[in-house]
This record gives sequence, C-alpha cells and structure tokens, in this order.
Amino acid sequence: MRNIVLIGFMGTGKTAVGERLAGRLGWAFVDTDGLVEAREGRTIPEIFQSQGEAYFRHLESQVVGEVCLGERQVIATGGGVVLRPENRKLLREAGVVISLVAEPEALLARLGSAEGRPLLAGNVQGNLLRLLREREPLYRDADIVLDVTGKELEDVVNECLDRLGERVCETLTVRTRERVYPVHVGEGIVSLLGWALGKIASGRRVALLTHRDLHARYGEMVVRALEASGYEVTVITIPSGERTKSLRTAQRLYDCLASSRIDRSSILVAMGGGVIGDVGGFVASTYMRGIPLVHLPTTLLAQVDSSIGGKTAVNHPRAKNLVGTFYQPHMVMADVAFLRSLPKREVRAGLAEVVKAGVVGDPDLFLHLEQNHRRILSLETNPLVESIKRAVAVKVHVVEEDERDQNRRMVLNYGHTIGHALEVAAGFRYRHGEAVAIGMALEAEVARRMGLFPEESARRQEELLRHIGLPTRPRAVEPMKVLEAMALDKKARGGKLRFALPVAIGHVEIVEDVPTSILEEVLRDGEDPCGTWS
Repeated sequence: MRNIVLIGFMGTGKTAVGERLAGRLGWAFVDTDGLVEAREGRTIPEIFQSQGEAYFRHLESQVVGEVCLGERQVIATGGGVVLRPENRKLLREAGVVISLVAEPEALLARLGSAEGRPLLAGNVQGNLLRLLREREPLYRDADIVLDVTGKELEDVVNECLDRLGERVCETLTVRTRERVYPVHVGEGIVSLLGWALGKIASGRRVALLTHRDLHARYGEMVVRALEASGYEVTVITIPSGERTKSLRTAQRLYDCLASSRIDRSSILVAMGGGVIGDVGGFVASTYMRGIPLVHLPTTLLAQVDSSIGGKTAVNHPRAKNLVGTFYQPHMVMADVAFLRSLPKREVRAGLAEVVKAGVVGDPDLFLHLEQNHRRILSLETNPLVESIKRAVAVKVHVVEEDERDQNRRMVLNYGHTIGHALEVAAGFRYRHGEAVAIGMALEAEVARRMGLFPEESARRQEELLRHIGLPTRPRAVEPMKVLEAMALDKKARGGKLRFALPVAIGHVEIVEDVPTSILEEVLRDGEDPCGTWS
C-alpha cells in the first residue's frame, strides 16, 4: 500500500473523498488535475479551449509519471486518466487503485450543467452516457470498485478504509476463552492502525510503548496515523535489551500511564520485538487489572511467534520470565515493512521460527520455504507475507487448543529444549533463532535415532536451514554444559525432560522418555550427525 489512487468519472467525488481519506491516514493528498492547472497557470477548460484535449492528456501523463514516484499519498486523478494504457500501468504499480462509480442519474444530478466540463458541452446527457460507455470497462479494472450512488462522504471514506483493510491485510482470527482478536499481516498496513483500532476498542487515548531507536525511525509515522484517526497519543520509550524486562521498568511504566491519564478504556500499543511485547503485555495485563493491548511487532521473530498467544513476562534476579501472566492482545498488526530495516542476520534468525512452524504443523509452509527461501530472504513481499501468515496460522491453531500451555502448546517448543540450553551454555553468543535452528537439527537427529523421524525428512530440514544461512551445529560449546542447562529447563517435570520431537514434516509429538544415552550421543557426536563443536 505505497499509495492510494482514486479513479472514476467526473462527479464521483474523487477530490472530496481523497482529501478526507488522506486526512484519516495522515498521508499527503495529490490532485493530478490541480497539478496540471498549477503548472500551466490556466484552468483545464482554458487548456482544452486553447490547445485541445491531446495537449492536456500529454500534460496529465507527465504529472502522473511524477506523482507515482512518491509514497504515502492519496492521488485523485482526472476522469480521463484511464484512457492511456501507460497511465493505467503507472497508477497500478504506484499503489492500490480504487475506482469510484455511480449511476448516470446520480452523476447528472451532481454535475448539473456542463460548466467547467468541456467534454460534456452541448448535449450534457448524451455526452455523459457516451463517455461512460467508453470508459466503464476501464473504471471497472481496479483493485477496488466502490459504488458511491446515494452515499454520504463519510460513509464512502469509511467504506474505502474497510475495503482497503480487506485488500491489503491477510487477516487471521484467534479464538480463545479470554478473547477473539485479529492478526493482520501485510506491507504498509501500519497506516491503517487508527482504522483498525476503531474496530476493536472505543477509547480515544493511546499509549505507544517502544524503544528509543524505533521511535526515532517509525514513531512519527505511527503517531501521525493514530492522530489522523482522532487518537490522543502518549509516547513512552524504554531502553532496548533484556535488562529492560524488569519489575523496576514495569513500575516506571505504571507511573507514566497514570500521569498520562491512561484509563481502562485506553489502549497500549507495544511497538517492538520480544522485549517490548513481553514487558508491554505484562504492564497492560496488570495496570488497572487490564487495559486493551495491541502488538505492533517489528521483528520477524515477534511477528510469527511472541506477539501471538498471550504470554507476558518480566525477569526476576532468580530467573528469566519468572513473573508473568497469560493475557491475550486485542489485536496484532504485523507490517512486513518494518523488517526492511533489520540486519540480514536478524531476518535469518527469525526465519528459524517459520521453519519450526512448518515442521510442527504445516508441510505446505515447509515446501513453500524450500521453493522460495531466496525470495523470502530478499524480503519480497508476496512470499514473505505468505510465510508469516502460514506460520501465524500454525501458532494460532495450537494456542486455540491450549491457551494456558498445559499440554498441546508444548509442540511449539520444538528445537527450544536444546536451543535454550545452548543459549545458556554459549553465554548467549547465539541469537535466539540461531540457537533454535541448532536445536531443531539436533532434536531431529534424536528423533531419527529413536526411529521416529525418517532420515529423508531430517535431511530436508537440514538443507533448508543451511540454505537460509542458519547454523545447524554448535561451535566451541561443551556438551556437558548443554546437558546441565537442560536439566534446569522449566519444561522438565518430575526430573524428566519432555521433548517435542518430529515424526514427519508437519507433525510433532510430545515425548517424555527420551533415552539419556541417545541424547548424550547426539550431543557428543563429533562429525556424524552433529558436526564439530569447535
């Protein structure tokens, strides 16, 4: 959604709708007819009269070519802009094309006489019907066609926003006992944040919680989108890093929320990765016994995993994530445009969770990754959005079955039992996704040696992880330190570790009786299958 382009016959209200729509989004408004007149210093009727329609169409095409280079604009075009194929091509490539159409009788009533409309001069009704017949197929060739006959301006604008949301967002619905909420996935969709908030909450105050660097990069854009929709926004920034996930930070946030008059109808928007999501979710769940929470995840890992499912936590000196709640958000909006500023290593690490989702519950997602990993790593919109949507769908399905992490939700721990232990043993040298990738490779080998996972499937997973650029074998880590860290894992019950082990691409089972000998063998094996440790 780089731009929004309005096409349609004269009298359909493109200018009025465009101005109001731009205001609601916090975008710039551009009128191509107005630009032509400003450039020539004459009105369009004067241009027609002195130099003819062909000259005007040439000027119009020049202006279209220039405005289509911009972004975050609502572009209202002249009624005849669709006549030239090159204009249609440029406008379609520039963004989402919305065609406003109306019944001939309504157009005649709006236009009245032919004053200021040189193409209608003479027989107004006859010329209007003739032009409509010629152009109607071109007006119908749009992303969204909206009939404005008999509708008030505000109703048309609201319908435009609704149809835009349907067009540019891949939306999944999470249904839990606590709450039913949408997860929107798409590119450039953060501009629709104000519209989306109006669908899920009635309050008009928003607390935007984020990191300082994220606020410097995206804060103005997000605040503009919210304020354009009538929200009063308070921005609260905290330092990045795991140390921020503390009760001390939560106390500071409670103070900020109270001093900003945030009440139970207000909305907390958490914009960031896992740390912001965890601490923001914890604060939202406990401030005034719970206020509406919206996640705006800015990392791939957060978009496919941590923002969904309702787990919140802060750290305690004795343990990570020791103090927390289960609190489902009211909405998640995953805009892949945020990912374009991430380092490549961060994108690869996030893809580990997408691979995990494929192994856990979607063989088609796994195949999609095998076929499109290069395009996804290049952040090509369509395959990237498809990957995120499918990974989210896997987590949503599991969360709906086991909201409180009692049993079934443990399948999402695939790769994490060894992965978390490796993070600790390696002094957190690995990014989380990298440790999970190694964990998946080693846990797949455990499953293979137990006769649960076919060798061919293990090989496919190994190759996919390597193609993405993820590690599959640990380096310079003592196996015994990994074993010791696993013994302290919170997933252990009664002194026994429970593993989520793959039995096929797309299906994982919980196994409680993994032989210690196989586990030690896999961890210690130097070249086959685990490679070298140094």
